[in-house]
Amino acid sequence: MQRKILVTSALPYANGSIHLGHMVEYIQTDIWVRFQKMRGHEVHYVCADDAHGTPIMLRAQNQGITPEQLISEVSKEHQADFADFAIGFDNYHSTHSDENRELASQIYLANRDAGHIEARTISQAYDPEKEMFLPDRFIRGECPKCGAADQYGDNCEACGATYEPTELKNPVSAVSGATPITKESEHYFFKLGDFEKTLREWTHSDHLQPEVTRKLGEWFDSGLQDWDLSRDAPYFGFEIPDTANKFFYVWLDAPIGYLASFKN
Repeated sequence: MQRKILVTSALPYANGSIHLGHMVEYIQTDIWVRFQKMRGHEVHYVCADDAHGTPIMLRAQNQGITPEQLISEVSKEHQADFADFAIGFDNYHSTHSDENRELASQIYLANRDAGHIEARTISQAYDPEKEMFLPDRFIRGECPKCGAADQYGDNCEACGATYEPTELKNPVSAVSGATPITKESEHYFFKLGDFEKTLREWTHSDHLQPEVTRKLGEWFDSGLQDWDLSRDAPYFGFEIPDTANKFFYVWLDAPIGYLASFKN
């Protein structure tokens, strides 16, 4: 019996080059896809560049080009590397696409209209020189647990501790070197807990390896947290419908990018 199989690999981030660690996954997947096609199955192997987020915006600024120019250049490089290794994608796309904008907006609006999105005011670190809110990874300082210098705003690579950016000692912006200030902003949260029953049942059925099920069980035990899916301007991504200067966090539209590549 002929099967219809949709296959993907992890989307490479458009902020850097493909390395051999990446390529191992694509080669393994390509072998499996070729095998299934030889067996007569209908197989579609799709992928895309993950093209949004603060790191891409800042790298483009540092190079004096637009984010669109940067992701276009990186896409050409990525696809040339894949071609050199004879990776046979049926479609290779970008998360910065019309299809992905439409699908991300459609999924967001459906959840908003169903009551699964909540607006909330939060306090965040803000760079007064660059006039931008800072993601955790763009704040550096001394670990509040062990005192190690030059650590990220969310975890310490010296002692392994995790913490809030506000706990960091002597914090500085990794973008400008300025001392961050605290500023409030309205963000949009996805109420993940609304789907706890469905997710618990799905993850405890036959879909996953037992080890993965046990790991996800830790999240259920501690309670599913609301997910902040918005970011403030300046940000390279898709603007959230019916808002001003609010953008989808890259981790909202990146997974939807698989659907968008297949649609394309």
